[in-house]
Amino acid sequence: MQPDSLFYSAMKKPIIILLLGLFSPQLFAQSLQERYRRHIEYLASDDMQGRAAATRYDTLSVAYILAELATIDGLTLLGDGGMQVVPYRARVSREDTTRVPKTTFNVVGLIEAGDPQYRNRTLIMGAHYDHLGVRPVEGVPQIFNGADDNASGTAFIIESARDLAQQRDKLKANVIVILFGGEEAGLVGSRHYANNPLRPIEEVKAMLNFDMLGRMTANGITVRGVGSAKEAFELYGGLKNPDKIDLIFEMRGNGPTDYASFYRVGVPAFSYSTRQHSDYHRHTDTVEKINYEGMEMARNYIWQMVEILAFSNKELRFKDVMD
Repeated sequence: MQPDSLFYSAMKKPIIILLLGLFSPQLFAQSLQERYRRHIEYLASDDMQGRAAATRYDTLSVAYILAELATIDGLTLLGDGGMQVVPYRARVSREDTTRVPKTTFNVVGLIEAGDPQYRNRTLIMGAHYDHLGVRPVEGVPQIFNGADDNASGTAFIIESARDLAQQRDKLKANVIVILFGGEEAGLVGSRHYANNPLRPIEEVKAMLNFDMLGRMTANGITVRGVGSAKEAFELYGGLKNPDKIDLIFEMRGNGPTDYASFYRVGVPAFSYSTRQHSDYHRHTDTVEKINYEGMEMARNYIWQMVEILAFSNKELRFKDVMD
């Protein structure tokens, strides 16, 4: 079965159902934390079976994300109705290294700057939506829900898109939001987009990635990729930190998440995380452990950089990092 027919046959009905529910007045009355919670509780529920790439739960995740983005006035879905098909080859299993063709998807939306003079520059904001699926733990199949990794980052992107679209008349760059498939399979979605962009990669001023924002502990945030832009330390040094967040800055551009795919094609790229924890890549990364106050605290810090890159003419110069 071709990827497009697989997608539409699997998800036409879920998209319609989700759209009918999401246009309710209650959506717009929810607080930011409540909206984060709604996304995470859906994506990281047992019903979604861990959102492994190239499964029906992968496509159902895409259906949910598309339905959410469709509620955002001022956001245009790119690609094929918001989808970019991502073909890749994956091992049959840990034991069988034979590689077989598989398909996942990126979900891509565009928020154009209100003033046409600013539409030749683009900020990309992204997060992966997939996780590890169902795997044996001590011989017993367990769902790896991936609440923090990375339903939290997915929720952040959806709500960031909503906020930015409401301010599109003030934008001084276009904003493209991307929810990547197949990160856990080797950054396949982000690598595919970086090499096959839906808008010219030369227009991208920076890429901001969000991977695991839901487990703020000890007020800590790690920012990766700071070495990828010559102006980065000056910019981060000027950000306010009223919550006294413990900040760790990593220089490397080739880190283990999706920002690295953009660094490799010459785009300044930063990735944000509230850091690893004992539930990382375990079946215990579940919804009830998400720190929603911490997510909002992280957002308050991160949003300062979003404002610099989206609402000002500030340009970054790419810098090659010794990894």
